[in-house]
Amino acid sequence: MRARSPERVRNELVVSIVDALQGSATVNHPSSRELWRQMLADELGLPVEPFGGERLRPWLLQVVKQCIAVGDGLACLVRSLEYVEQQSATVGEMWPLVDEWEAADFFAGADLRDLRPVLLSMRHPDLSSMARRASRSRVQELPPWCQTAWQVFLHLAGQNTPAGDLPPSMAFLALSADRLVEDGRADAAEQLRRFNRHQAVGLHLESPLADWQHSEFPQPAPSLVPAYLMIQFDPDRIETDRYYLSHWRQSDSEGWHPVRGETEHLHRDDLPGAVEQLIEEAEERWADLRQPVILEFVLPWELLNEPVEWWPKESDSEAPTPLALDYPVVVRSLERLQRAAWHRPWHTKWRQLRERPADSHSHWSRPAQDGSYFFHLERELKEDRHAVCLVLSQPPGDDSGIGRREILAGLRAGVPAMIWHRSDCADPMFRDAIGEILQDRGLGSLAERVGKWRKEALALGPDGWEQHVGRHMAILFDDPEHKPSPPGPV
Repeated sequence: MRARSPERVRNELVVSIVDALQGSATVNHPSSRELWRQMLADELGLPVEPFGGERLRPWLLQVVKQCIAVGDGLACLVRSLEYVEQQSATVGEMWPLVDEWEAADFFAGADLRDLRPVLLSMRHPDLSSMARRASRSRVQELPPWCQTAWQVFLHLAGQNTPAGDLPPSMAFLALSADRLVEDGRADAAEQLRRFNRHQAVGLHLESPLADWQHSEFPQPAPSLVPAYLMIQFDPDRIETDRYYLSHWRQSDSEGWHPVRGETEHLHRDDLPGAVEQLIEEAEERWADLRQPVILEFVLPWELLNEPVEWWPKESDSEAPTPLALDYPVVVRSLERLQRAAWHRPWHTKWRQLRERPADSHSHWSRPAQDGSYFFHLERELKEDRHAVCLVLSQPPGDDSGIGRREILAGLRAGVPAMIWHRSDCADPMFRDAIGEILQDRGLGSLAERVGKWRKEALALGPDGWEQHVGRHMAILFDDPEHKPSPPGPV
């Protein structure tokens, strides 16, 4: 079959994108189409001509052509549609087309059509593992529309590549060829290798390609940078005892690039079960991840004292275990995350803790009968730039409680770490334990030291851990550099 010209490849992709758009309920409804058009104009930073009420298809062709003239214009087109339709069938159909356009652009309009049947024929490949290896761990997760080797190849073609490295899409083809040889399909493997050799000549990458094809590419060393699962509970301001549960997965060892999951609207009693389910799903995605995993719970006022680290895992089994057995767990403040006016002192205190831990210290709250105590507590925390940890005198409870007001003072002062006993902060065992945790070794490993006490409680087993102080320790450890990715407009 004669190869298609670059112009024909691109024109046929434009037609496929318009075909998909014509199946959209949003595009076919005047008011929602206009909302989508306005959002698209905002995403592009350019005006988009309104639909004139004549034939829809020519107008869509013009819109798509306008988008492809802008850097990531096609991604803007799909994102703006996603804001209106969320995860619709049309959105799911269009993301692979965006990847295919970027792949055609990367390979200078080369006809990729012959690769498709070979990649689609691969039997049960471990796509996430292959993508992670092909990208040298720069791609940690695949988007949900990457269900086949063909879709993964297209997606990787849009990834950035350091100078001198083999592009991840070509590395993926090399790995796929190896897999096909193992399956006894040498002819199919040679088809992928032939494409790679041709591209390597044009890109002057013959040597990096030879390294992939003629030697076992070494697995990267396990990253010391943890992966994070961030779980956020946002109260429904209308329905009592209902929350929006959001979560983000972060496993990129090169930087903070959290991947947002779906948001659920749940009753308070359903939160532990929902958390258990999303942790199980994250573990399935991260089956071959070699990094440690940390759980961060972003909690509103009323849930700050909830013992989330003791919520169950595998609760449907005969022997469920608490989350603390498998993960370091910290809580964070939803109010601070959402209140930008508190962020400058928060960043300042965090830099003090991270850059000069040995010069940092804690502040023990000892409230007096004087009603102005909480004002003076906030003043002292703000004036003492080395005070990065607050030990509460009472657990946070109701709106007027001492613990709640102490936390408010700490949040306003930017204190990134706070510790308390979930029921009795005056417990002598708690005070002794905190004295050991906060001794003069610096506060850089504060969360790890609290985790050590939790492990001591866990070692006593379910019959004994209630009597151990580690069972009742709470730590708020709030990293201002770990923020959820901003959601799109709703």
